[in-house]
Amino acid sequence: MAKLGCEKTASGEINFKQPRSILNGLLNLFKIPNTVDSSIPKQLILASKGRPGLSAKKIAARVIQRQADAGLNVGPLGDGSISPAEIMEIIRAEEIVNAITTEMGIDLAVTPGGISTVTGTAGPIPVVGSAVITSVLGGSAVAR
Repeated sequence: MAKLGCEKTASGEINFKQPRSILNGLLNLFKIPNTVDSSIPKQLILASKGRPGLSAKKIAARVIQRQADAGLNVGPLGDGSISPAEIMEIIRAEEIVNAITTEMGIDLAVTPGGISTVTGTAGPIPVVGSAVITSVLGGSAVAR
């Protein structure tokens, strides 16, 4: 009698002669991988002197200005209220910035042979210096 269990071959592949192995292989296509939270502590983000980050209101203002440059009517309506088109630009920019800052992932790969210069802290330890990278390095970052 044939065994109906999900048996994989030595290389971990699906055994196409067994229906359960095929079904389990299909179900594994839809599994969500477990991810580790790699968020940066807020204090470290605040201590960084990088760019100020994305601003939905500044983005919307620039888009509206570009609309004026293109000859479209912008500004308040005849009754003094804000144009629905301008409100929609603000909503659009807020949703894009929200998606970037909450859903986007950034992966980093550094090739060997380069020089890494570090200034700042690594945990509680102050770090200043440089080193030659001897292997492929990877990492992740936070979009803001």
